[in-house]
Amino acid sequence: MPSLTAYLVKMDEPGLQKATTHPFLSAAATSSLQPHKLKQWLAQDRLYALSYTNFIGSLLSQVSIPTGPDRETTIEWRIADALIDCLNNIRNEVKMFEEAAAAEGFLEEICSAEATVPARATRSYQDLFAGSLAQGRPLIVGLTVLWATEECYLRAWRHAWSKMDQSLRPKDRDVMQRVFVPNWSSPEFEAFVRRLGGLVNKMAIEWGVEEEGWVWKECEAAFRQVLWVEAEFWPNVDEDGHEVKEDQSGQSE
Repeated sequence: MPSLTAYLVKMDEPGLQKATTHPFLSAAATSSLQPHKLKQWLAQDRLYALSYTNFIGSLLSQVSIPTGPDRETTIEWRIADALIDCLNNIRNEVKMFEEAAAAEGFLEEICSAEATVPARATRSYQDLFAGSLAQGRPLIVGLTVLWATEECYLRAWRHAWSKMDQSLRPKDRDVMQRVFVPNWSSPEFEAFVRRLGGLVNKMAIEWGVEEEGWVWKECEAAFRQVLWVEAEFWPNVDEDGHEVKEDQSGQSE
């Protein structure tokens, strides 16, 4: 039987591709973004990060912290330890967002009342976070959502990295190329994502999650939701950074 995460990333390859190779990423990697689209993305990703903080707190509240002498070897403690690291990471990322925006001269703009209204995809992420532990869903469903969001981000920014001109000197790179693309395409971030995936798989084994069972199906549904929201989250631009308008049905023209 394949591991749960290996199964999920193969389950809907077109959906995963759509979520992680959006034209916004190519535009971000080639200095093609219009300033208002950069600000739009940064403002919404900052809101996402703040919601993520509450999500991690909810996940932590569901973990039974072991008290025995073998505490550090238990899956429960390993999960708690990873979630604590998630909180530290997201604190650093929010700081990174705000320091980068301040250096570019638009921190107040992305923190304005208008900019801090969640867009549709951001609200969908907030709802997904809140719902992943609701209605009696087991902890592994919430952890699957956590891993899936990070897996998508790793793949997305690795895609952006592949589009960058690596010969550019640091002083010739814009904020996306200097700060954001390297942050989420780094070996350190990949190791963190693999750690989360390993915990999901270990929990599935230890808790006896059966392939095609109801918990497995809940994880499938959660993964599909993440793919949909992630594809929707990127601002509507083409690879040259030009805005792509939506028709009244919400479809890109």
